[in-house]
Order: sequence, then structure tokens, then C-alpha cells
Amino acid sequence: MFPAIWSNRHAVATIAVIATLLSLPVLMHVVGLPSRDRVYTGIRVETGTGPLDERTIFQEKGPVDILFIGSSLMVRGVDMDYIQQQLSKQLGRPATVRYLALKWQGLDMQYMLMNDFLAHRQARLIVMNMPSLALNGDSPHIQAYRWMRWGEFPASTAGLSFSSRAAIYGAEVLGAPRQIVNYIRPNERIQNQQTVDKLGSQYEYGSVGYYGSKFVPEQQTPPAIPVDSMIAHGKADPNFTFDREALGPYHTEWARRIGALAREKNVPFAIIHIPEDTEQGMKVVPERMYWPQVVGIPSAPVIGIPAATLFRDVPEAEYDNYFYDQHFNDNGKEIFTHAIAPAILEVYANSVR
Repeated sequence: MFPAIWSNRHAVATIAVIATLLSLPVLMHVVGLPSRDRVYTGIRVETGTGPLDERTIFQEKGPVDILFIGSSLMVRGVDMDYIQQQLSKQLGRPATVRYLALKWQGLDMQYMLMNDFLAHRQARLIVMNMPSLALNGDSPHIQAYRWMRWGEFPASTAGLSFSSRAAIYGAEVLGAPRQIVNYIRPNERIQNQQTVDKLGSQYEYGSVGYYGSKFVPEQQTPPAIPVDSMIAHGKADPNFTFDREALGPYHTEWARRIGALAREKNVPFAIIHIPEDTEQGMKVVPERMYWPQVVGIPSAPVIGIPAATLFRDVPEAEYDNYFYDQHFNDNGKEIFTHAIAPAILEVYANSVR
């Protein structure tokens, strides 16, 4: 067998290669980073709405009336076209409703999307879904290596623990070689606008039954729910609970940064709860924490509908027909959006007064 290191020269060369790879994020920053839009071209389409996010942030112009930011729960939970249609009627002019999202939950990811958008465009209201219990770790987003860059995002690691800082740098080291390749040869796989729209909506999950079962179309009329009951009135609101497992320090810090960014940009901010399959029969909206307090915006509305209320006219045996896993399929997306829309419009009207 040959030895791993066979000469002093080889040892020096090996150390130099490893040191270069480990210092790539810093070296890229020193040399100069291309614009942020080049980050999005390197996000694989399989991870969610990257190409659509790029177009929304960097290519489209003008203010947005409502900007939804979140994970795939948001994409599969809210029909943006319907909200835009209803808001246009309320305003008496064409409204603009957009969303930014990537698959898998993480407030670092949601801060990144929000920060990039507000650096280029204006939003009159931001609506964000916060992590559910499906986020059971306290580390960088699973795809963070695709969009974290040294000295840029995050611009500062102050407030984060040493282990979190090490994890962020590790993600930057992992992603640096791929980002260099992407700078040299940008990923232009997605060019067709219709294809980008379809991928962005995750349409492939629309007509899918619960965990692979047969899809059963439902034509349920959404229940008439008082708007006031869909907006939390403080931490003790009887229709909501805010006492589930708290976020860890890493994501709590990003929640604070999200609130600070909203205050800095003077953007009204609201939280929306997207029901999951495990909430069947629940008479309250389950949230992990009292988000207005966590993000530092006491006036931030929390919007939601208890599953028992949303599905009160749905036979128990048909509940699963509204999901494809923890996410809504098209059945669930329609009934939820039509039911929650009046509350969203009310929050918007209050925010722009």
C-alpha cells in the first residue's frame, strides 16, 4: 500500500489544497461577489421556487401589495391568484400579490428571501408562516449552502452561538465550489415563463391523494367564519394556542432579525397559520410561540382557522382528501384560501390606513 503522505512536498501541497478549500468563502468575498441574483440561478428547481423567486425579486419591478414568504406549506396552502383577485375587487384596481418560498422550513431562509426582496422592491404588507413542529432541529436550513455567502449573508453572526457560526461557515465552505461554477456557467435550465410558474406553484402535488392514495376531488363550500375570530387578539385568544415546543436559539435569532428588518423597512408584518394533516379535530390554532413577541412587533396580527372550524362540514372519513402529506393538495388549498381570504384582506386594509 502507498502511504497517504509520501514526501514533505506532498504534505505541503495537501495542506495548501485543504486550506484553500476551507478559506474559499473568504477568498470569494475578497475577490468580489457577483450580484445576489446569481445565487438563485444555482438553486436547484427541485428545492422549490428558486427560479420564480429570482424573477420576483430581481426581474419584476414595482411595489407589491401583499408578499407571502414561507416554506412549501405556504405554496401549497394559499392560492395567490384568488387572493390577488379578491384584493383587486377590494381596492378597485389591479392588485399585485406575490410569494417567495423554498422547500423545507427555516427562518434563516425566510429572512434571506425577505431581505433580498426589500433590497430591490417595496411591499405594502408581508405575510409569513412560522415554523411548525415539523422543524425539529436548530441548525441552518438544509439548503443553506446554496445561498449563504461570506460577509453577505449573514452580514453579521452577532447574536449566534459559536456552534451556529461554525455551522454557517461549514455551509459556506460546502457551497463555495458550486457557486464558483455557477458564476462561470450560470444555470439557465429554466427559461420558459410557464414552466417557472408551474414549478413555483408545486403543481405536481395538486391532484395527489393522501400519501399516494387516489385523489378524490372535493367541492366543499368553505364555512362562513367571522373575520374577527380568525385574527388573534393577544396571547390568550381562545381560538389560538401559543404554547407548543419553542424554537431553539438559532431560529429564534432569525425570528428577531425578521422583525428588526420589518421595522427598519417600515413594512407591516403579519403571521399566518397553514393547517397540517395532524390538526384534525383541533379547536384551536396551534402555534409554537407567541410570534408578535418573538419578532418584536407587538401589533403583528396572527391569522388562522382551527381545523375543527375549517372542516366542520367535512365528514371525518373525508378529512384526508384535503392533504397529500402534511401539506394541502388542491382540495385543501381551495377551502382554506377561500375561508381565510376575508381575514387577509382585513389585515391588509388595516395595515395601509
